[in-house]
Amino acid sequence: MKIHLLVNESAGNGHAKKIFDQTVLLLIDQDIAFSFEKSNYAGELITLAEAYGNLTHSDNEYLIVIGGDGSLNEVLNGIKRSSQPNLPFAYLPAGTGNDFGRAANLTNQPKTLLKQLKKRPTPTLMDCGAFKIINRSQQTYYFANNLGIGFDAYVNHYSNHSNLKKLLNTLKQGKLSYISYILKAVSKQDTFQVDVQSKSHKLHFNDAFLVTTTNHPYLGGGIPLLPSASVTNHQIATVIVEKRSIPKLIKLFINLLKDGSHIKDPQFHYLEAKKITIKTYQPEFGQVDGEEIHPRAFELELTVNHFNLLK
Repeated sequence: MKIHLLVNESAGNGHAKKIFDQTVLLLIDQDIAFSFEKSNYAGELITLAEAYGNLTHSDNEYLIVIGGDGSLNEVLNGIKRSSQPNLPFAYLPAGTGNDFGRAANLTNQPKTLLKQLKKRPTPTLMDCGAFKIINRSQQTYYFANNLGIGFDAYVNHYSNHSNLKKLLNTLKQGKLSYISYILKAVSKQDTFQVDVQSKSHKLHFNDAFLVTTTNHPYLGGGIPLLPSASVTNHQIATVIVEKRSIPKLIKLFINLLKDGSHIKDPQFHYLEAKKITIKTYQPEFGQVDGEEIHPRAFELELTVNHFNLLK
């Protein structure tokens, strides 16, 4: 067996470096041949993964990604752009949120993953989201978790630039920073017009607050935005939350965090389909797997796609 590691050491406030070091020690101890490449800047893992995917590999070679959900996103996009878009890879979640690892029930222990790879597992077909920017580019982009417009993207922007997040990550309480910015964004985020359409439904909202297309239940480090979503149901889901009043919105988010009864709230809507289009009419923050998109109006075509995961 031979292992190639793609690593983002800065993920999880340095937790990924610890996981990488543990993995290297295990590989040396078990006399497993390996190589590695480290990401030095945002987006580099796309290039590294694409280059790996363009090479020929034997059946006993395995690619392992070590990092957070943003690192997974980059490797997924790199592999998809390569000459082998269905090339399987494994993922050791080592970031702050690790929502995909939670949704796919992945181990975060290098020893466990290596033990599984020695058994030569059959790749598992996992769903991912794919999107194109309508009337701008034919380039397809992929996401493992979600693409958000409005509220969750606002929260993502401010939490990513927060000293509080860095402190809480050090204390292994990164989720608290997300919750603190939820409370701030409830009053700060504006509402906006949006059209959301699937093959069988067409919806328009004048007071949308959150528009998030998700591949699985979770958001922000384990918050179950849409409990029915799944990484294996071959659909994507777009959630729309309206803002009718701050007290009603606060009640919805309390229920979201408490027991999942938010899905029955009249402000909460969602579509599940293989293809969904979204159009907004004013600049809003966006995010893809936790990576920021600067404020803009969006016109997107989103579809369900797939990749091969070793687990």
